[in-house]
Amino acid sequence: MCHSLEEVKRLFERFDGSVALVINHSGGKDSTRMLGFVRERLPEATTLAVMADTGFEHQRPISATDFARDRCAEFGVPLTVVRNSRRNYLEMVEQRGMFPSAQYRQCTSDLKRGPIEKYIRTLPYRLIFNCMGIRSEESPPRAKLHPLSLNSSLTTQTRIVYNWFPIFEESLADVLTWHWDHCIPLHPVYVPKFHKDGTTGGYLRRLSCRLCIFSTDSDLLAIRQHDPEAFLSVSALEQKIGFTMRSTGSLIQIVDEANSVIEAQSTQVCLPF
Repeated sequence: MCHSLEEVKRLFERFDGSVALVINHSGGKDSTRMLGFVRERLPEATTLAVMADTGFEHQRPISATDFARDRCAEFGVPLTVVRNSRRNYLEMVEQRGMFPSAQYRQCTSDLKRGPIEKYIRTLPYRLIFNCMGIRSEESPPRAKLHPLSLNSSLTTQTRIVYNWFPIFEESLADVLTWHWDHCIPLHPVYVPKFHKDGTTGGYLRRLSCRLCIFSTDSDLLAIRQHDPEAFLSVSALEQKIGFTMRSTGSLIQIVDEANSVIEAQSTQVCLPF
């Protein structure tokens, strides 16, 4: 992280002011921590924030969009919300007749990366850093990424764009500690142990779509309980298109099986040796 920050500073000097940082902001813990990082380390830099609204963002108890806008305002950074003008997440799945997968993440490419890249192309700066809150700790594939790399698809003769992961080396504990130490609130949908201000009622460890293809079985159980509208809308879509989000079965089958396991474990009697 330190190495990439020093390289970013050197590039700033080369381009003499026609530089901007574009913060990919979801309203989540990592993108907010990233925003704090760049404002702390590069306080004089032109900083913009952009949020891709997939049409399936959290709406209660506060929308992810409003929450992201509030966090950006705390740092004096404007937030631009972008969308795919042709379809939202559920419409995309229905039109394709299948859900995204870990290998083919159309939700990311069509609903997030595409609209954000379209926004970046409108900016008048010669050098742009496309900043994302990716951390190496999150997964082995992410750990193999480079925290600073040229974005060749956005780079032209008049504009150079780098992808930059400012908090690449930070751990979950680092991120949460920063929030707690700076009294920066987390979205209420996060599990209670992520909060230090008494916030309760949260049920997820990630702030993504209301029901994400990467949701764990325990996430699905929590979503059915706390956001039944989202659970039922995806479940109904499975039936409509004849294609399940998971290869192991429908959402209802997965959750019912997970419930059965939990109930069996809770009724086991521990016998003395």
